[in-house]
Amino acid sequence: MPFAPSTYVDGTVLTAAALEGDLSALRVYLHRGIASGDIATDWIEPRHVQSPVLDPWTGIQHGVTGHVGAQTSPPDVRLQFATKFLSGNGFQSADNVHQLPGTAFTLDVRRAARCLFHWWFEIEAGNDDSTAGYQLAEADREVWVFPYVGNPSTAIGSHSHRAQETMNAKFNIGATYPIGLLQTVVQGGGYGAKQLTMMHEAPVGRVTAGLAAHSAIDRVGVLSWGVTIETYYL
Repeated sequence: MPFAPSTYVDGTVLTAAALEGDLSALRVYLHRGIASGDIATDWIEPRHVQSPVLDPWTGIQHGVTGHVGAQTSPPDVRLQFATKFLSGNGFQSADNVHQLPGTAFTLDVRRAARCLFHWWFEIEAGNDDSTAGYQLAEADREVWVFPYVGNPSTAIGSHSHRAQETMNAKFNIGATYPIGLLQTVVQGGGYGAKQLTMMHEAPVGRVTAGLAAHSAIDRVGVLSWGVTIETYYL
């Protein structure tokens, strides 16, 4: 939408309400609806862009508006795991959730902001054919992975409705036709790859963003993952 400030002429009495109204309208315009025709094509110069800083040990890159992190690439493959032994041991009535190790980071928000949290992950689930009677049936065992933003002790449960599930791998993958070991992981089942974006209205303070999971499968390997958070101050 266009920005239309108040008109001031000689003799106009300035009031705090009028000035604050213009400032509020300008903030809305700058952050929510700049018209493309109002932007010069050459106003951004190299000195305006801050180079990102990479922490090679954690794999986290700190940029101008946010942070991005992902699993380190081979040759050092570092899997994360979502397992039923951390979320109820496979009991049918269990609804426990747990953080996925290494997939979270914390930001200090200086003033009220909007945070865009982007995430993706790729997992292999199972195969789990364990026979304990208190568990779900083999074909019903799933793993759910979801994002959370906020204090992990309180935010994880409130975001669990965003969970995306992956089924337990098919059984006898190496014995049935087509021979699973000669096919891709997708053909064998138990493969999940998801990505999405969530907006968070962040108050002033410390904000944590990451991935959590609930699993009814004994072994779930998180093969690769990435989390990014962009912060836009209002």
